[in-house]
This record gives sequence, C-alpha cells and structure tokens, in this order.
Amino acid sequence: MIEVAWKRDLARRFGAAAQSYETQSEVQQKSARALAGYIAAKIQNKKPLRILEIGCGTGYLTRELLKLYPDAQWWVTDISADMLEKCKSSLSDKATNPEYNPNLSSHRFTPAFDLSKVHFHTMDGEAVDLDGPFDLICSNMAFQWFHDLEGTLGKLSDLLNNDGMLAFSTLSQGTFGLWHKCQNELGIERLAPEFPGAVFYHDCLGGLNVDTQQQKFVQCHKDGLDFLRTLREIGAHSSRVGRSSLSIIELRALLKKYESCFTDGHIEADYDVVFVLCSKNGEN
Repeated sequence: MIEVAWKRDLARRFGAAAQSYETQSEVQQKSARALAGYIAAKIQNKKPLRILEIGCGTGYLTRELLKLYPDAQWWVTDISADMLEKCKSSLSDKATNPEYNPNLSSHRFTPAFDLSKVHFHTMDGEAVDLDGPFDLICSNMAFQWFHDLEGTLGKLSDLLNNDGMLAFSTLSQGTFGLWHKCQNELGIERLAPEFPGAVFYHDCLGGLNVDTQQQKFVQCHKDGLDFLRTLREIGAHSSRVGRSSLSIIELRALLKKYESCFTDGHIEADYDVVFVLCSKNGEN
C-alpha cells in the first residue's frame, strides 16, 4: 500500500509541475537530445514502425524522435495525465505551427508532425498495459522512479520484436554527489533514491546486447534554496518510499554546508546520466 500511495503522489507531483517543467528542466532537455542522437546512430538507416515511449513528460524526447521517425506509429505514455496533456499540446503546436529552422542548409520549414499516428495513454511504466511487439521502446529520465527496475527492464525487453531496441536515459550513482556528501558528513540519512551505475544494466540485461554511455550535466542555481525549488518545479522532490522529509534544523544545516562548498556566487547541481541502448539483435 505504501508503494501504491507513493506512485499516486508521484503522478500528482509531476502533474502539478506540468506547466513549469520546461522553464526549469534544462538537464532533461539536454539528455533527451543526447539520447535521440544515440538512438539515431545505433539504428542508422532502419526505420522503427512501432514506438513506445515511457514517461514522456512534456515531450522533450517525443519531439526529438518525431523529427527522425515521423512515419512510425507512436504510443506516448506518462504516469501523469497532466504531463501527457502538456506533451500532446506541445506536439499539437508543432503540427499546426511548424517552426522555421535556421540550421537547415536549404532554409526549409521543419516538418509538421502527423498526430494521427500518435496515441496518448496514461500509464505507469512499471505496469505496461499495451501489446507489443515494438521496434523501439524509449524513455528519457524516468526510470529512476521505478521500484522494481530490474524486473521492469525484463518485462520491457519482452515487448521488443526480434530486432527491436530498448533505449533510455536515467540518473546514475554520481547524481548530486556533493549534496549527498554533505548529508553524510552531517549524519543526515539520504532521502533520495539510490541510482545504480552502468554495470547494473549490463548485469541485469545480460541476455541482450547492451551499450552504455555516461555523461555529466551541470545546472547552476543562485543558492541552495533555488536548487530545491527547481526540483519541486519539475516534480522531482521525492524521498524514497517510507522516508519522511528533513526537519527544518537539518535542512538549514545542510543548505549552509552545501553552499559553503561554492565561492563563485552560485551553486552547481551535478547530474550523472547513463544512456542505455540494448537489443536482442547484435546488429543494432
């Protein structure tokens, strides 16, 4: 019951953050672009026909991949109905008002999206209720919220076709390293989930061909409170299941120690992101 309530609260928090998400989530946007690049390089000339996206958020990865695979049938999902609606709205804006892209050598407009091929579905990524097989199952910065990550990865890989690919980005063990170091030195229990490193994915996906890439992203904030406020405004201010929040005294001490580590008038939050691409077929 605790896990069910936690998931319900997760959906509520991300729903509440839907409107402010894209003003604060620069790392998530960068990781989506990087993941799309890794996917394109891995798939090369193959064109996936059926794509499932898990945890679409406001549509960062959706928009990047729709430009690459506009003819595919898409199932775009998120645990939050509000996030899903925000994603749908952003894609509708693109479909009706395609943006001019000055980076195109021919100076054409970017292609509009055909939303008749995009199906939106509210769904917990750990409880997929859609039928496969899929050519591509993808996700940007959502798997860190899974409780049974290993079990879910196995279920998702079973939904791939024979030469399909599972590709995702997620937080890795070095994320917010300095923040957690300060917590430890103050004797404050870590509240955030533990994020596994790349080795975990090679081990638990042993039956697949697994390729991992690691990348660091840094987001600057004016102070510690701004860092925490940003997490709240993207819905990412969750403790582990069964953990309560810090006391005011603990929070003040932690913010003071964290801010003392920086001398340039701002603080930095480090995101350690792992990109995982795995397939049943070694050619991918």
